[in-house]
Amino acid sequence: MTRSDLPSATSPLDARFHEVLQQVLTGELDARRAQLTAIAPEAAGLVDSLRAFLVGGKLLRPRLCFGAARACSTSAEDPEELLALARLGGAIELLQAAALLHDDLIDRSPTRRGRPAVHVEMADRHRAEGLRGEAERFGGAVTIILGDLALSWARDLADLDAGPGSQARMRDARAQFSSLATEVMTGQFLDVLHQEGGFRSPADDEAAALAVIRWKTVSYSVRRPVLMGAAQQGADAAVRERLDAWSESIGTAFQLRDDLLSVVGDEHATGKPTGGDVREGKRTVLLARTRSAASAREDARGLDLLDRVVGREDADDDEIEAVRDLMRSTGAVSSVAADIRALSARAEAVLAGTPGLEEEGREGLARLGRAATELTGLDVGR
Repeated sequence: MTRSDLPSATSPLDARFHEVLQQVLTGELDARRAQLTAIAPEAAGLVDSLRAFLVGGKLLRPRLCFGAARACSTSAEDPEELLALARLGGAIELLQAAALLHDDLIDRSPTRRGRPAVHVEMADRHRAEGLRGEAERFGGAVTIILGDLALSWARDLADLDAGPGSQARMRDARAQFSSLATEVMTGQFLDVLHQEGGFRSPADDEAAALAVIRWKTVSYSVRRPVLMGAAQQGADAAVRERLDAWSESIGTAFQLRDDLLSVVGDEHATGKPTGGDVREGKRTVLLARTRSAASAREDARGLDLLDRVVGREDADDDEIEAVRDLMRSTGAVSSVAADIRALSARAEAVLAGTPGLEEEGREGLARLGRAATELTGLDVGR
């Protein structure tokens, strides 16, 4: 879900936040490695795997958290406030790692950010070390454990010690983090249920896909990080409502773009193989619109193609290309791209019309939103 084309820093202040965030994550992982070493030296390597897993992300969610805080108040620049926000950002990043570790295992994704997924890496280690039992089972078990550890450490990191004047604000921010964790896991369940045919009516396919987007992506990729930053700075209800509306549009567009990247994206940029969503059988808005359009024009051959290929892990490149062509010819790709443009424009208007925001923070949020939803480099038509 992290895009390699997001800018590494949008301003000197953003760069400073990035630096403090890296210090927080490094310190946390160093302390956890020492803790696991004391329990059992052979467990220390789990932290090394997690550290390597975190490399390559552009830290979109922590940066959204900080951007929202900075938009709500210039006090976000104060050293103590910056550190508190970096700890919140570190908690978000560890929770994301937990979700992605489990997501890759559930989806049987072979790679993440251009390197072997952790469950694949651990299975390879099992074979290299000549351990007993099944390599894939070992890889899956270790990945679940590492994801659970990352989630536990995320919660600890979010449980900040706040000064007397900011305790209420930090309680509010922690409540947002708790909602983030609950919502993303619920969204993951909906994704699994949908993928296994838990939504039977074709007319409900797009609505079901949008429900997954709302809870699996919008909540943890944009809404809750943004509201955490706003809460940490004590933003009032009116500002939060506007930021919530901005987050809904940006988060939805972000996931719709991710769906397009799986079909018409550059796998060298995304770090994941093109066509992965088709092989995994992900029930996306893009797939729902393709099937709906093929059905409307009574394209029996196209519908048969979808039934034969979608969800088949051994589908060959020619079959994936045929599905891609169908997604284009039905207008599904251009339709989703049009929605992304409309959602991005709506978000820009909401943010520009929100009174009381500090201009530097407002523009920082706008830049992140544009980078997360832009269609540059994708052949999507008009």
